[in-house]
Amino acid sequence: MSTNDFLKFVPKTIDAVGMRAGDGPNVLIAFAIIQRTTALRAYNAFGKGRDWMEELSTAYVVALATRSADTKLMKLIQGDLAPTLSTSCGRCNEASIGQNIIRERLFPTLKVLREHANKLVHHLDDPMNKGVSELNIEGVFSYCHHLFQENADALFGVIPNPTGLFPEVKCKKCRSKL
Repeated sequence: MSTNDFLKFVPKTIDAVGMRAGDGPNVLIAFAIIQRTTALRAYNAFGKGRDWMEELSTAYVVALATRSADTKLMKLIQGDLAPTLSTSCGRCNEASIGQNIIRERLFPTLKVLREHANKLVHHLDDPMNKGVSELNIEGVFSYCHHLFQENADALFGVIPNPTGLFPEVKCKKCRSKL
């Protein structure tokens, strides 16, 4: 299989909007709008590149911008959950409501798809790596689609109910104090 074969797919359409009508004259703007705009411009440009390197570069931009928006969303949720914890210990907070834990429990498919973006970014950031056949480029686009289309409401602040999903976990040091 040539490199081009890994780039021959059509990403699913993303028609979720970045702005919505709010109450009265208000307009709601999606969270991480800069990352969203960057990701979606590259997403929609895929398949229109002059060669495989340009398509791979487009996938790289999609991966970076989607990961960035994902991270911002997880930080926002983390900030909302932090007051529910009874500790100020950073290690306990990370063990209880770390970004990866939030992603895993509230957005499990997003967690799995994010790995494709991570692999692409880390692979292309290392000049010693050769070839891209082991990368799932289509998975990067599925990750973008899943965040911006299937979880569009989350970017407007509507997240799945976290009740009972985040029990407080004590780090080793804090457990030893009990």
